[in-house]
Amino acid sequence: MADTQNPIVVEILSPDGVTFSDDSIDMVAARAADGEFAIMKNHLPLAAALETCVVRVKKGGKERKIAVFGGFLEVENNKVNIISPQAELAESIDIARAQAAEKRARDRLSSHSKDIDMERAERALQRAMIRLQATRK
Repeated sequence: MADTQNPIVVEILSPDGVTFSDDSIDMVAARAADGEFAIMKNHLPLAAALETCVVRVKKGGKERKIAVFGGFLEVENNKVNIISPQAELAESIDIARAQAAEKRARDRLSSHSKDIDMERAERALQRAMIRLQATRK
């Protein structure tokens, strides 16, 4: 159950605008370079560079997932701000499109062709896998 006296305010922003905003969150979980972490009420101030990951936001026993493609997280005074170059709510992700992108990236990586930018294909695979991970129950 949410602590109504000290809820966590969460806002996830990208160049497209506000992807997610809620002023009564119980917990936020994300992944930085050194591992996954969770933010609960009254967390100490924190700034972290995020990896491409699924951010999980819990409220009243329910969880929402947001695919976040890098960026930064800042925590201060029960407010969590995430700024990312791209963020997508799980419910807005086209699963078939993400599956097709994953297959294309895997095919490129397995081809070992000199014409393929392997780093770009690896990033495409990572993005597709994060999208699919966000859509899983």
